[in-house]
Amino acid sequence: MPEIQPFRGVLYNTERVKPADVLTQPYDKITVEMRERYLKLSPYNLVQIEFGKEQASDTETNNKYTRARDLYRAWLRDRVLRRPALPALYYLEQTFTSPIGMAGTLTRKALIARVRLHRWDEGCILPHEHTLSKPKADRLALLRACGSQQGQIFMLYPKPERPVSEILGRKLGQPTMELLDDYQVTNKLWEITDPAVITATQETLRERKFYIADGHHRYETALAFRDECREAAAKRDVNAPHEFVMATLVDTSDPGLVILPTHRTVGNLHAFDRKTFWKSLAKQFAIQTQPSLEKLLRAMKGGPHLIGMRDAEEFALLRPKNLELLRPMFADKPALWDRLDVAILHVTVLEALLGINEVRLREESNVTYWREPEKALEPVQSGAAQLAFFLNPTRVNEVQAIADARSRMPQKSTDFYPKLLSGLVIHEVCPDHVGVR
Repeated sequence: MPEIQPFRGVLYNTERVKPADVLTQPYDKITVEMRERYLKLSPYNLVQIEFGKEQASDTETNNKYTRARDLYRAWLRDRVLRRPALPALYYLEQTFTSPIGMAGTLTRKALIARVRLHRWDEGCILPHEHTLSKPKADRLALLRACGSQQGQIFMLYPKPERPVSEILGRKLGQPTMELLDDYQVTNKLWEITDPAVITATQETLRERKFYIADGHHRYETALAFRDECREAAAKRDVNAPHEFVMATLVDTSDPGLVILPTHRTVGNLHAFDRKTFWKSLAKQFAIQTQPSLEKLLRAMKGGPHLIGMRDAEEFALLRPKNLELLRPMFADKPALWDRLDVAILHVTVLEALLGINEVRLREESNVTYWREPEKALEPVQSGAAQLAFFLNPTRVNEVQAIADARSRMPQKSTDFYPKLLSGLVIHEVCPDHVGVR
């Protein structure tokens, strides 16, 4: 089973900087425009390390990774970053308003710890998505240079008998750090150093299985780095920092755990004929036209496996006529895909009817992804896209089922909200030096 440990996290020194000026969204969510805005907030903004700029004059010895290393060293030296004296667990609360219309405010409660790394085949920590080589190469180069993990791996665990938040939150004082982030999420962080509380938390999670919610690329990067360090070491140290990855752990039953849907638009379809498409679609789906996006989204809540669609002329609600008859189309697909709305869309519509297979999906020449349904609607209305498809959120139990079956979901199946800020806590995997190469 997974093992968690406290660690001496590196934190921004709030006597030197304002957290809201230096912390960022995860590196893969930072746009070029966001980076420029972050750079204007503070000379110590983490974006310079997490998403550094490439320069025409870059060389093997002077590039965005070596510049990140030098900045990290300088910020430690200048006490912009601080190393606390005691190892700790970190308790995080994120309070927010749901972007998908859930009433009132929600608070997601989490534990930040270092988690012992395991290969996927060991079955202790399970993924639900595939990874790509390019992002992993980028994160590995940064990890080698800085010797530290700035971003969080988001993990889930099944509900224990005693909530972790109850153990950690019994005697909380003022938070170590508090800030309102880009998406108006209030983030509060506490350092937990009480040995009794730490031990109780470890015991509570000892028999839990962990599921990767977000951060698959960073997890596999940490595994690769661990193996490099093992190979370079004269003697294996099972408690060396590189044997662990920093993770934020959330109970699957937490009321603040929100997964957003990711909608799709389809374009650049040559020889697309609306009447032919609708005729083919009607063989597999019951189609009910809808007068507006608002009413379509409301109708999609009326049962399982309901998919929304908009073409150049109208909205439609799609309901599979017979899932059993569709199952042969999933014969060569990963396990349980025939139960997922997003996979039903990808296999029976995008691939079977529109010819958009997995290769074309990876090329991203036909499909664009959107968080807001209104944004997905705009390209179709303007003629920039031919179709829009609207999905309900993937459920947490579906994520667990896919992971337990050693399967993987189609890309962009889950969007956990809110994101975990990079730089809240930094985990040094090479505390005695920066980099191993």
